[in-house]
Amino acid sequence: MENWNGKKINFAKSKGGVIVVTHPSDNLISANCIPWPPPEIIQKLYQSRQVRAFDDVQSSICTSGLTYYCDLQSLHSEDAITWSVFGTIAYSSLSIRENWVSQFFKLLDIPNAVSTNAVIFLWRRIPHPDTLVSGGPELDFGIITDNTLILGEAKWQSRVGSTQGKNKNKDQIQLRGEFLKKYGRLLFPSLKVQIVVGVGLFKNNFNNTVPTGVSFLSTTWEDICSIQAHPHFDEIQRYYKWKLDHI
Repeated sequence: MENWNGKKINFAKSKGGVIVVTHPSDNLISANCIPWPPPEIIQKLYQSRQVRAFDDVQSSICTSGLTYYCDLQSLHSEDAITWSVFGTIAYSSLSIRENWVSQFFKLLDIPNAVSTNAVIFLWRRIPHPDTLVSGGPELDFGIITDNTLILGEAKWQSRVGSTQGKNKNKDQIQLRGEFLKKYGRLLFPSLKVQIVVGVGLFKNNFNNTVPTGVSFLSTTWEDICSIQAHPHFDEIQRYYKWKLDHI
């Protein structure tokens, strides 16, 4: 098959029909990210138990790149598109980050948010809002500016996890909202705008389950990939279409 740039790449297919590339780099935009791979990608290169979804022949193909199978190889991977959009911005210059974040805030219609000194981060864990232990919810992406804090949850085809929390009775959006409700103002007193944001393939990917007093907004990958301030806008558009074509 060809990737979004027309490069021929090898692939395998699971018993359920999911297409996976043979090396994670063939599923990620890496423009201007030097050295490659960066730490965020390295932490995601763990062996996946989903190799059991492939028969013997396809298993041999999908493990030929790393000698094992990694979830970043799947075209269904939400982490892959999260990196390709947010990660490439995170590794851009401050002026580019500020410009893109400004357009992101306009897309979400957050008029009081400023984009100055924008920092974007991926896959950081916060203290668990129920127990305060380490290793709490993993934020798919986050944005911090001079007055704004965004805690982001990204989905592609998967659903929001609904058996979260100490008693397994909360969902992923609720936990992020509860963290802001309990500790957002204490930890970030100067950040007046604090919002949980969901990004999904469809507009109805998320339900608003955050506590009263906490803001929740959602948008789609299509809208985010249409932000022209991205330094790799043309490639992002091709990448998004490529992902859609292979669902």
